[in-house]
Amino acid sequence: MRKPTNQQIFDLINAIAPFETQEDFDNAGFLIGSPHAEVDNILVALDATPAVVQEALDKGAQLLVVHHPLMFHAVKTLRQDTYEGALLGQILRSGLSVISAHTNLDQTYLSGGAVIGRKLGLNDLRKADPFIYLGELPQPISARMLGTQIGEVLGQRLRCYGKPDVVIRTLAIAGGAYDEGYLAAREAGAQAYLTGEVRHHNALAAAESGFVLFDGGHYHTEVGMMHELALYLQNTLNTLQYHVGVHASAAISGARGCTL
Repeated sequence: MRKPTNQQIFDLINAIAPFETQEDFDNAGFLIGSPHAEVDNILVALDATPAVVQEALDKGAQLLVVHHPLMFHAVKTLRQDTYEGALLGQILRSGLSVISAHTNLDQTYLSGGAVIGRKLGLNDLRKADPFIYLGELPQPISARMLGTQIGEVLGQRLRCYGKPDVVIRTLAIAGGAYDEGYLAAREAGAQAYLTGEVRHHNALAAAESGFVLFDGGHYHTEVGMMHELALYLQNTLNTLQYHVGVHASAAISGARGCTL
């Protein structure tokens, strides 16, 4: 039975989300492990957390593909009394390899914005900038009704900044933390913009201009794309006749927030 290597999985991701396109501040790429190691099972997750690492081991995975990179800032120690130090120690002891697809993946049709746009049934889905997708709603509706629909897709209630009775025809979306993107979204013709984190000054500026901002939460606006990435990898590996299982993580990050 043919098994792919870590390098071959890296190459499959690179084919749709070239790592050279990542932002200068990013740390996407092959982070831990040997490129020559063979893979039987892969776990795809938004974040590498202790629960995700344990899930990978429970599934017999040798490779963890995540969105948010480890070692995002320079690591000078591996102290076990810090969160990242303990996590890196756990990964190294487990023998897991790690690949991160971050801002390079955010610029593709598998990005959080593109995935949500398809789930909402937006027409003429297109880019406003490298990270923002926008499209026309099946029919114009109020911001209040649109927020309810988005919440049903994301599985949580949203924060809305702006007037709830504004009629929305074109919606722009970028998963994660990109609230400053509302300017490009508005310039591209959108009346509303969904992202994962909205800062107060951008909420004020957008609302005063008659624009609507939706805050869907970082976790909820991005987790869907990891399921799409897992599906892409599994289908491609099946076509190439490799014997490997690709699993989307079932672990729920505490960073998704909670309703009190």
